[in-house]
Amino acid sequence: MNLLTLLKRTKKELFRKIFTSVIMQGLLLIIPVYWSSSINHAAEEEFTKAIQLIVITLTLSLLYYLWVYFNQKAWYKYYNKLYMEYTSIVTEANVDDVTLGEYTNIINNDIDIIGTFIGNGVTRAVQILEFLVIYIYFFKINIYIFLVTIFVSIIMIGVILYFGSKIEKENKARKDDLDYKTINIHNIYDILKRNKKIKDNSFIESTIKYLESNTKFNVFAKGVICVVLAFIELCRYGIVIYAIYLVSIGNMEIGTVLLIYSYYAKIITNFEVLGTINAEYQSVKVSLNRLNKIRNKEEI
Repeated sequence: MNLLTLLKRTKKELFRKIFTSVIMQGLLLIIPVYWSSSINHAAEEEFTKAIQLIVITLTLSLLYYLWVYFNQKAWYKYYNKLYMEYTSIVTEANVDDVTLGEYTNIINNDIDIIGTFIGNGVTRAVQILEFLVIYIYFFKINIYIFLVTIFVSIIMIGVILYFGSKIEKENKARKDDLDYKTINIHNIYDILKRNKKIKDNSFIESTIKYLESNTKFNVFAKGVICVVLAFIELCRYGIVIYAIYLVSIGNMEIGTVLLIYSYYAKIITNFEVLGTINAEYQSVKVSLNRLNKIRNKEEI
């Protein structure tokens, strides 16, 4: 089943996910604007206006959590539909070229990985679009803040992409070790079912090997993300110091500094998402390759 066919079959669930995601992420961009504006009015001793804006900010914040709930419901409806579409293929597939361990993990893990990645893709696409909104805002307030942010973003995206192949290699090793461990689980169950004693340590050895490869994959993927986020954090505080200088010479309001800080928090969150997408994409590639091994009547 190609992606276009899958999207057609799940278009109602997909639309709900897109709709709730756009509203949810839009609120996250609007809330800091009202908050920073309320600080500006408070600094100018316009306290009534400041309180009104804080009330608006609170209202928008409560609406945000309501839409988070709606988005979660939409996510699971979409995920469940995706899961069942892929499950219907797997249950009619040719399994001549796969082991029992592989087939078990394809049903239990790989379908979940693929469904989760596609299901999260909608919200993450909207989150990535937030970059454009934030960059436009930075361009409007100060060209130097805009240029530094663009430069750092490009470099960090390059770092994430550079380590992508390494992450994929570690994930494939983890998947292979999980298959071997699963095969040993079935062997142990068969031995115990026949009331016999286990004579070797193959299961313990396969478990240790899987744990080592799983640790290596996750620690390496997280390490790449941490390096990227730490560098962006350093950039954020450097820009905030520069923004405070602009306030000191009367070229910027204090509320704008708060908005810059808040929007940089969004950039950090979105780069964490990018790093997660990169790691998950490498995982999905492995899962799709495994799923393709058992395709029969339909092309996955």
